[in-house]
Amino acid sequence: MSGKLNKSTASLHAAAKAKPKPDWSLTPKAKRNSMLDFAKAIASGEEQEEQGAAPEKSQGFAMRPESSFYQAMSDVEALADSKSALVNLADNFEAFPGSLLVDEKGADAVGGVKAKYDVSPDGDLFLLAQIEIACPKETAMDLLWDGRATTVCKIWKSLVGSHEIVHEYTPTCRILHIKFAPPSLGAAAATSARDTSVIANKYSKTIVCHSIVSSHIPPVDGSENKKVQYVRGDTKVLGFVVEPTGPNSCSVSIACDFALNGGFDWWVTKLLFKCTGVAEMAAKSTATDVAKCLKRLRTACEALAKGDADIAM
Repeated sequence: MSGKLNKSTASLHAAAKAKPKPDWSLTPKAKRNSMLDFAKAIASGEEQEEQGAAPEKSQGFAMRPESSFYQAMSDVEALADSKSALVNLADNFEAFPGSLLVDEKGADAVGGVKAKYDVSPDGDLFLLAQIEIACPKETAMDLLWDGRATTVCKIWKSLVGSHEIVHEYTPTCRILHIKFAPPSLGAAAATSARDTSVIANKYSKTIVCHSIVSSHIPPVDGSENKKVQYVRGDTKVLGFVVEPTGPNSCSVSIACDFALNGGFDWWVTKLLFKCTGVAEMAAKSTATDVAKCLKRLRTACEALAKGDADIAM
């Protein structure tokens, strides 16, 4: 009997060694994102309140380009920290110092969606948006995790041109290749399209994505499509938080910190875009598109909750 157990144990060890190791690592930029800076600011304020001192007014991540909160960490620790910071950010929407997305009358620019946007000192586009949906939390989580290209491109069509699950390690961990819709800015449409490779992890109420380097997804050089040349952008963090607000209702929050890279990494370009307001206009435009996508998500989730298989968005 002892021999059988040893043989069984040996088989398990052999199987473990034979299993391919994850072929990915976080990009340097993905290991430092603005959500961590914001979480540090919130934690610092709460600590001062507990000590009886008046908390300092948060200046937002834009005032901390070199936040001391960031430390060298393993990729797994970085993923866990970003998950916690994401939940913290979703819970503190009003405290986040970004610009509120409103129309000329001061109302929500996209009905039913609260959204804020900002540009970090590094020139990254940062946005935070929330929407209330009349469906169970599980319905929203399942649809957000639905990796079929038809589903993703239907809901996120304002932003996503194509979406592919390149590799799936577990039912809750996968590598994705996302090509964003090219901008409609004349010549820029052919030269400024972005794509990104991310590791996506699903938890009980959150989905968190970070840019990675992986042999599964080499940079797109444009040879497969002469009309569009993609620049690999850095998804420092992209995440969703789904909080139940009742038996058949929930709140969905999305936050994203995205580095455009390419020519936008040049300090002269950053300065020019900051002075002309182009970067903020781009952030506002992206926030508007995200808000529209959230409305389509709500339509789809509420249709599924009613048992309607034919989702019209």
